[in-house]
Amino acid sequence: MALATRPSVRPAYGSSWVWLPPAAALALLALLLAAGGNQPVFLALNHAGHALGSLFWLHLTMFGDGAVALALVLPLIRRWPHCFWAALVAAVFAALWTQVTKQVIDLPRPLAALAADQFYQAGPAYRRVSFPSGHAAAAFAMAGIWVMGVTNSGPLRALVLVLGALVSLSRIMLGVHWPADILWGMLGGWLGAWLGLAIHARWGWRTSGIAGMLAGLLLAAVAAALLVSGHLGIPAVLPAQRAVGLVCLLWGGWEMARMLPRLQIGRRTDG
Repeated sequence: MALATRPSVRPAYGSSWVWLPPAAALALLALLLAAGGNQPVFLALNHAGHALGSLFWLHLTMFGDGAVALALVLPLIRRWPHCFWAALVAAVFAALWTQVTKQVIDLPRPLAALAADQFYQAGPAYRRVSFPSGHAAAAFAMAGIWVMGVTNSGPLRALVLVLGALVSLSRIMLGVHWPADILWGMLGGWLGAWLGLAIHARWGWRTSGIAGMLAGLLLAAVAAALLVSGHLGIPAVLPAQRAVGLVCLLWGGWEMARMLPRLQIGRRTDG
C-alpha cells in the first residue's frame, strides 16, 4: 500500500520563480564586482542592520547552519518525499559548491581586512576563507525547494524568498561575510535545490523503503545532536537551537513511526 503524501509541485522551468532568483544573484554579483562595491556595500548594510540588534541576527543566522537546515528536513520525510530527497541532494551540492570554492579562493573575512571599529561584529570571530557563505547556500537551498517544489502561491513564495534573504544577510550584519560571499552562496544553494528536484522528478525515489528510513535515522541523529551541541559557538542561541532540534526530532520521529506499518523493502511504491 502506498503512503499517502501531499502532491508535489512540479517546477515549471520557464517560470520566473525558477530562474529569476539565481539570475538576480548572478547579476548583482557581477555588478558588485565590476563597481568595486564589495566593501562599501558591506559597511552600509552592516551599519543599517545594527539597528535591529545582534541578538535578532544571531537567531536568524542559526537557520543557515548546515546541521539546523538538515534537521528541518526530517519532518518532510512522509508527506513531502520529493522535498526530502531533493534537500539531501541540495545539501551535498551546496557543501561541494562552498567548500571547493573556499579551497580555490581564500578571501579574508571583514575582521582581517578592516579595522574592528569600522563595523559591528558578533558571534565567532572568523578571519579566513570568506568566499562563499555556506549559510547563504543552505538558506537558499531550503528556500528553493519550497518555492520550486511545494507551493504555487505567489505571496508564500515571496515570503520564503524574503526569509532566505534575511538569513543570508545576517552574515553581513554579524560582520563575518562580504556581499559577494552571500550572492555566490545564494546561487549555489538555489542550483542545488533545482538539481535535487530535477533528479527526484527523474528517478522518483521513495522514503517508504529502507533507504528512506536510514536517511531519516541519520537526520534524526543530527536533530538529536542539536540538543547537546555547541558547534555554533553562539551561547545566546542555544535555547533556540535546542528547541529546533527537539521539535524536529519529535515531529520527524512521529512521521517515521507512521511509516513503519507500511514500510516497503525491495518493492517500489509511489512517494
